[in-house]
Amino acid sequence: MLNVLIVDDEIHFVEAVKRMVDWGGLDVANVYVAYSSSAAEQAFQAHDIHVLLCDIEMPQRTGLELLEWMRQKKLRTVPVLMTCHADFRFAQEAVRLGCSDYLLKPLSKEELETAIHKAAQIANREQERIEAQRNKLWWSHQQDLNLERFWMDLLSEAIPANRGDFLREAAARQISACRDAEVLPILMVVRHWHQDFLVRDRKLLEYALKNAGKELFGRLGPGSVFVSVGRDSWLLIMSVAPDQRIGESELALMCRRLVEFCKTSLYCELTCYGGQAIPGHEVASMLHRLLRLDQNNVNGADYVSLAAENRSVDASIALPDMSGWAALLRQGVKERLLEEAAAFISKLRQRSDIDSRYLLAFKENFLQMTHAVLQQQGVQAHLMFCDGGSLRLSEAASRSLADLERWLAHIITKAAGYAEASSMGDVVERATRYIMSNLDQNLSREAAASHVYLHPDYLTRLFKKELGCTIPEFIMRERMKLAKQLLTHSELPVSAVSMASGYANFSHFAKLFKQQTGLTPVEFRQASAGAPMTKSKSRQAKVEAEAEENGGLRLQWQEKAK
Repeated sequence: MLNVLIVDDEIHFVEAVKRMVDWGGLDVANVYVAYSSSAAEQAFQAHDIHVLLCDIEMPQRTGLELLEWMRQKKLRTVPVLMTCHADFRFAQEAVRLGCSDYLLKPLSKEELETAIHKAAQIANREQERIEAQRNKLWWSHQQDLNLERFWMDLLSEAIPANRGDFLREAAARQISACRDAEVLPILMVVRHWHQDFLVRDRKLLEYALKNAGKELFGRLGPGSVFVSVGRDSWLLIMSVAPDQRIGESELALMCRRLVEFCKTSLYCELTCYGGQAIPGHEVASMLHRLLRLDQNNVNGADYVSLAAENRSVDASIALPDMSGWAALLRQGVKERLLEEAAAFISKLRQRSDIDSRYLLAFKENFLQMTHAVLQQQGVQAHLMFCDGGSLRLSEAASRSLADLERWLAHIITKAAGYAEASSMGDVVERATRYIMSNLDQNLSREAAASHVYLHPDYLTRLFKKELGCTIPEFIMRERMKLAKQLLTHSELPVSAVSMASGYANFSHFAKLFKQQTGLTPVEFRQASAGAPMTKSKSRQAKVEAEAEENGGLRLQWQEKAK
């Protein structure tokens, strides 16, 4: 069913046309009207208009100008123009603007219906074409999803990796492109993102990476597809006809172009692993070979071919002696230790006979050494190295020398500040600064120890040695000191002083305060003001203290209610 818009500045003529035409017989569902070009534009914005019946000569803007506006907006409405003057220039311009018919007023019912019928046929054909195009896009998208699912099932061995089952499954899923042509698998792995992105931004960058791959690999046939094979890893399966084999040098050139584009435009370090043309049912075994290449690409090459499979790995390479590094770590000589680590990585970059197993073994030895040094000083390694950033760096450390170097720098920087025995005074200072900054919070010795990555018992021994008191005693001493300052130099109510000093229970605060000073908080405030404590004033202080206590209790009740 179609929608028609009648545009004419003569209201009576519009009403006559509406009554004259048998709209139902022309398959017209709705007839809209407008009495100016501006009103017509509003109608176009509000409705889908398939046929336009428009007068040419109207005040302000003509019907030809309305058609020009429609053309600029790329509207697919079929126009029929009407006029009182048989002007050839009007007719010529109407044809240029895609007019379906050109009618002279006055109009007869027959010629009007004929013109509308003709325009309706054109509009219907246009609707059918648009619908066919939409269906084609939908089907193409479904085919892409179907193709991707097919290869994922093959890689997960849901489809047996033999030619017979492969061809039968391809035929059952109507994937004709897989039946005869060979495929060229290329593994693409993002080894490092230049910055942390939100999930949504990462998805957009991954989408852009796939599109860039399709652009740069110009021979992507109808059976080609990207399949996700892990976090930040995709397998490009290119459909290759026998007469369109891609040479090794050409494949390397295309991969390096994509790598450079990702580095400059997509904020990531990409590595490509080129396979070879094989029958489709052998893709799973080829993927395993490419993944092994990625596992052993510790030097971070941006393109690796299958020829690297033949590279020999020297399993006898000795791991470095960690005793010297342990001594540097115990002394807290961070800069020297970072230099040693950088020099070690630099030497490894000169070798081509190491793999990920060597990096993993080195990483475990370094961790063992670090934990041993920290344990001697009472540092709890899990508090220091179990945050999200440390875990991500640790997970990637054995993938490449660059990742290992980033992880080493992170571990050394964090550990060196806590390892040196002579720096324990600094650790106590950091713990006391933490306590002083959080006196109004729910403090404990466990919280203070966690802040400096130490066991609570060990930090308590350090407090006794450095300050002559336990952590709880230090906390109470500093809270009482803060309470005295607030009572002396502020006009805060005593209940507010209690809260600011970290005591939510007013009665407990008042009891502790009197134990420490011999006075209640109110008496201490009055004494600090220089007023002598007479008997009547002592009674008054007691009344005020009770009032403050009641106020404190009300405040506690309100806090709990919240």
